[in-house]
Amino acid sequence: MSDALRDRCEELRAVVLELTTTTIEAMGKPSKLADVVTVIGKLRAIGDKGAAGIDNPDYLAWDRVYDASLQKMEDAARRGDAQEAWRAFADQETGVNLIARACTGYPGW
Repeated sequence: MSDALRDRCEELRAVVLELTTTTIEAMGKPSKLADVVTVIGKLRAIGDKGAAGIDNPDYLAWDRVYDASLQKMEDAARRGDAQEAWRAFADQETGVNLIARACTGYPGW
């Protein structure tokens, strides 16, 4: 396991947990969608750091699609569509699942 991936997973852990809980909460309480947008910004800022020094295929897959995936989720949240925001979040090919797979085995994952 690379140090760069370990450090990135540490940085991502709290943000991914926050996005998970906030997105789930928004399905029952649409007023939480504004919070979803805020947390997406935090996750995007981490993604914007790139993947230098990381060779994990799942992380590299997320690095290629994160911006479009998060934009899809953000657009849905801004439209008030919590179900679509969740679908974008949970998408097995482009969603946060890729981060979880990449970070499996690190503390807190």
